[in-house]
Amino acid sequence: MFKYALDLVTRRKLRTMLTSLGITIAVMLMTFILFGMTDLETAILTQFNAVFKPTDLYVSSQEVRGFGASQSAPTKDAQEQKEEVIINDEIKTKIEEIDGVVDVHPMFVLTGFEVYLEGDDVAYPSSFVQAMDIVGDDEMFGSFIGDEVVLEDTGIFVSDYVPSYFEMSNEEILGKKIILKSSSTPAFIASSSRGGIDREYEFIVQGVVDTAGESFWINTSRALDILVEAGGFEDKDEYIELIGYSQLLVRTQEGKTTDVEEYMTEKLGLNVISTKTITDFISTLTSGLTIALIVFGSISALVASIGIINTMIMSIYEQTKEIGIIKAIGASNRQVLIIFLIQSGLIGLIGGVVGLGVTFGLMQLADPFLVDLLQEQGFTAIEKFFHFQSVNAIYITLGSILVGILAGIYPAMKAARLDPVKALRYE
Repeated sequence: MFKYALDLVTRRKLRTMLTSLGITIAVMLMTFILFGMTDLETAILTQFNAVFKPTDLYVSSQEVRGFGASQSAPTKDAQEQKEEVIINDEIKTKIEEIDGVVDVHPMFVLTGFEVYLEGDDVAYPSSFVQAMDIVGDDEMFGSFIGDEVVLEDTGIFVSDYVPSYFEMSNEEILGKKIILKSSSTPAFIASSSRGGIDREYEFIVQGVVDTAGESFWINTSRALDILVEAGGFEDKDEYIELIGYSQLLVRTQEGKTTDVEEYMTEKLGLNVISTKTITDFISTLTSGLTIALIVFGSISALVASIGIINTMIMSIYEQTKEIGIIKAIGASNRQVLIIFLIQSGLIGLIGGVVGLGVTFGLMQLADPFLVDLLQEQGFTAIEKFFHFQSVNAIYITLGSILVGILAGIYPAMKAARLDPVKALRYE
């Protein structure tokens, strides 16, 4: 039965190749979706984990929705029972005393400023300035260019995007002045303040870092001075007591991160974003996109199956007399059915193998160019994008065979029900 089915497939080579072409296109599309989305997720997570360590926790007093936060509808009772937590020195001390905490870094966020390079009247598109007492060669940064790794009060670290924006090299921007000017239109997360109008703050570029997002970093002492002055507070102590730190970066011992996160959430009432929370969110997002793309890609498989049905019906009309002969010499309806199902399955197999081969070749050719493009966009940890996934390749091949068999069911049943006497008379 298999030999006869193989003979039917090879008898009309051109027709078989054209029919399997539909499967080939569908397989290429599915392969790019499955391989591409999996590799995209891997690339994002690789870059993310290169910057944000699994043992790092980001603590804030406000709930950040989307990254593992509660998605249920809010209620008045819950809001009334919820106590506002200000991340001040008392909270910082409590966190430092938790078993498993290595160190705690206070962070401030400055918004509502326009950022200029000295001598340039075009502002940098991002006015987001982070403040934390962190050295330039810290593991948080992918790379560092500069002589002084410790931020002075007048110093600032800039991301490697900044010199590129101002059409300078990383080395050329060192020693240049960065000027923060109060914006007439405050950022959407900043509050307007009369104390912050018409103020300017100058910084000297001490280093260029790879921050994978944030553009500017200053130390906390200088940031606190700016916040106190712009907000009209009496001194730093008053600001910390009434407003508190924007965030805390809590670094934990490996294996105790989850315990520390649960303690800060349940006992201290803080909102914690862990690396695992964000990576889980990224995985969920890419999985959802993959499923959606597979659904759309299935349309091509449906079109390919119609082509197989058409080819199989034509094959049955051409082989009607042969079907009569093999049934006359003892072939059962079931055997005839299996022969034509094998034929349609082989067409699916050919399309699947050819589709995988072509796609793999295209991936190998495109990979170096794609890696260069991603590295230009900041994915510095990526050395190879496409990876051959044996399990997905097997699934795709089996899927192409299944599409072929399903498409061949109706023609095969039609062939199995042929009357051998009428088939032998067929011209």
